[in-house]
Amino acid sequence: MKFFGICISSLLLLSPGFASGEPSTAEGQNVEVVDLNEMQSTPPTVEKEEPAETRTEEPTELVQKQEPEKDTSFFDFSNLLIPVTHEAKLGSPYGIRDHRLHRGVDVQVILNEPIVAAYPGKVIMSKYNEGGYGHYVLVEHEGGLLTLYGHLSKRSVKVGDVVFPGDIVGLGGNTGRSSGAHLHFEIRYGKVNIDPVTVIDFPNWKIAEGADHLDKKKVIQAHRKMQARLQKDNFYIVKSGDTLEGIAKWFNISVKALCRINNISSDKPLRIGQKLKGSQQW
Repeated sequence: MKFFGICISSLLLLSPGFASGEPSTAEGQNVEVVDLNEMQSTPPTVEKEEPAETRTEEPTELVQKQEPEKDTSFFDFSNLLIPVTHEAKLGSPYGIRDHRLHRGVDVQVILNEPIVAAYPGKVIMSKYNEGGYGHYVLVEHEGGLLTLYGHLSKRSVKVGDVVFPGDIVGLGGNTGRSSGAHLHFEIRYGKVNIDPVTVIDFPNWKIAEGADHLDKKKVIQAHRKMQARLQKDNFYIVKSGDTLEGIAKWFNISVKALCRINNISSDKPLRIGQKLKGSQQW
């Protein structure tokens, strides 16, 4: 061991062929010794792996399917529920009546029979109107549509209530400016009036043909034409001897309604040539 300049225990550690208690080395035997200094100064070589080509993929469950855009150029009334649940006679139609616009249709009903919601929606008005609708309910639906139920004997919903087709909104009645038990029913698109006859085939008590694809532009055009007619029919020019009572009767409305619509007071005298209207134009 003197040849290597190390002790016996080091030689045993560095030479695998040696073990404590084994016979001494034979003459001519080669002894391989590892340099400890070299082991301590040279770090082991680690082969680097080439990085694999990476590609980021979104998990399948996170990829959302693109929904096709809804065609908003037409109305689909195919799911509308007729608010009177049985066949009944149609009274006054939509249009100009008594120099004013009758914005809906009148359907004869049995006094106190249930009137149901036509569409799912939210009640935005439930009140009494003395000069016209009487007890009425206004429901807002998806897409800007509204339905109105007037002349009710009783209202069964309040503002904020959510209703679904078939839910009772009130009972058929004869309140407000009415001459018999009937439902006044309106369909609106914002401030555009929609003739219910274009949606409901009343003689046959079913949804009208084409109501599932009712052109929105044509509905708006029909509303504008009616408003143009109303410009001519909805005004009265005060003449000598006219009274508020007489003009209100001409429009078939109350004096209170006439004053409210024209923003005038019943205490002030009328002026000859004064122009009065019988309903709001929208």
